[in-house]
Amino acid sequence: MTTYERVAIALHAVCDKKPPKSPSACLAAARKRLQQTPALLDQAVRFLEQRDTEADPEVITALRQLQLAEWVHLKDLKSGAIFLNQEGTEAYSVVGLTQLPSAIIGDRGFLVETALCPFAGKILCDGIFVARIQLGQGIWRSFHTRYLSLKAAGRLHRKPATAPPWQRAAAQSAAPLKDPPALEILEPWEMVPLDVVDDALAYLEAKLQHHHPLREHALFPLLKREDSQIWIVTKYDDDGTTWLLDLTSKRRFQGRTIYAFRQLTDHDELELIIQQDHQQWLDEFDDETDAR
Repeated sequence: MTTYERVAIALHAVCDKKPPKSPSACLAAARKRLQQTPALLDQAVRFLEQRDTEADPEVITALRQLQLAEWVHLKDLKSGAIFLNQEGTEAYSVVGLTQLPSAIIGDRGFLVETALCPFAGKILCDGIFVARIQLGQGIWRSFHTRYLSLKAAGRLHRKPATAPPWQRAAAQSAAPLKDPPALEILEPWEMVPLDVVDDALAYLEAKLQHHHPLREHALFPLLKREDSQIWIVTKYDDDGTTWLLDLTSKRRFQGRTIYAFRQLTDHDELELIIQQDHQQWLDEFDDETDAR
């Protein structure tokens, strides 16, 4: 934060502009200048060097990759704040510079102008928000449904190396990175609509045995087979852990009977499950057609 503030003041100085008195306004104006004229950062660094003022090189590197834009702040989770780009094509798990966004802008569902950048292996938000517009409930639900789809498709980015704004920079110093694969939801699987999530959670709460291991976690239902009580559930705090929960089958666990479940290893395993079930569904459908 110290280097960020020093660079902001230096940017105003090299532009012969008096910085705003408010620290947040100073940072907001400086990052706008930096976005418009990236070369100003080198001038600001030289300005600081000439005055024997230290500027953390790691922070300077992050500032070179600053992405100032309007983002949809969906909600805050323990693992980080969820942001979507305006187009709804990418989702980001973001850590705050000093605190979570909801502590600054309030609750959830805002369209905000803010800056994201890569720092220490994470995606960082600079904590300066302008032009706040709160989304209506219907629009928020639409973005949340889109977020669930992106998450299922592997497009929730937790690290800069997988996120499009910084993927190319990471690839220059390592092997080229592929875009995260898109997850196609095929019959008999379907997304759990956001407007029935509460009912789905209540159903799972009623069904799971009191000693079932999944009760240790706050769950979020992601997918369900439309022809059976078989679910894909994930942690509500969104750390990437996903399970297949089968309410049609039971097994023994630590000497007790529970509904069958298993943790999925990665996106590829989930994709394989969907594809195999879809092929089985097609085969059964063909059999029924032939019988008629």
